[in-house]
Amino acid sequence: MMPASTTVTLDLQVNENRIEISGHNVEGVNYFSLYDIAEALDLDKLQILSRRWLLFRSRNINGNYYFSLRDVSAAMGFRLHWIGSQNTIIVDTSKVVRPDEAIFIAEPLPEYVLDIIRGRSFRHYAPFDYSFLSYLTITHIDFSGQRRIGHMIVAAELAEEVLDIFREIYEYGFPIYRMRLIDFYGAQDYLSMADNNSVAFNFRNIAGTNRLSRHALGRAIDINPIQNPYIRGNTVWPVAGKNYMDRTYERPGMVIRGDVVYRAFTSRGWIWGGNWTLPRDYHHFERP
Repeated sequence: MMPASTTVTLDLQVNENRIEISGHNVEGVNYFSLYDIAEALDLDKLQILSRRWLLFRSRNINGNYYFSLRDVSAAMGFRLHWIGSQNTIIVDTSKVVRPDEAIFIAEPLPEYVLDIIRGRSFRHYAPFDYSFLSYLTITHIDFSGQRRIGHMIVAAELAEEVLDIFREIYEYGFPIYRMRLIDFYGAQDYLSMADNNSVAFNFRNIAGTNRLSRHALGRAIDINPIQNPYIRGNTVWPVAGKNYMDRTYERPGMVIRGDVVYRAFTSRGWIWGGNWTLPRDYHHFERP
């Protein structure tokens, strides 16, 4: 006998599209029909059914297959971010998007991005409005050599300059592990770093101070935090960055003085945190 279920309705934010989807909650797990989940995630139903293990994890509800959004996302390589206060799930498909050609676009913040950042990376007390910022779509090479789509928010006046920097990095083939808005981590810097995420805008103070970070103004960018950790005495952020404290042992994703990433930023007037004495912030670049 199937356990009791209740009807559930969620908003899915899938890239530019917001979709309302209804399903059933069974024992604390939300299940959706094959048709609805395929339409919401822009998948062919056969793409889902081809992952045969999903069938063993599905639920038969009223004679139809229902699937967990988490299971389908795991099978397809999607990432989920739950915004409980808004009953919304953000679906990040960037790890499966392989554009046919490189894309580098700057635009005003789209409405769906405003919905994501309000109250998180964009605080209500920020001394500027949304027009101060630009939303960037950036192609990068990941650690497996695949072409990926990433996104950043930066100061509007720096948008084209930042695109030029990342074009240079992309053309050289330097790998960037992940590039997504910090709001997918609740605007928590340490969570973003632990996920090896490259990020720009976040309206916050410098850690341990009451001074605004350059990130708060969209004038700082962090690259591959695990391969390029923050080091202050015995403190290393993120913890996995301890394996990269030896900067003479060069490995993919590391930023080294004089390399393509260093040149792309510093030739345009950016300052590298790896040149600081205390702390050493190897993933950090900022524009005065």
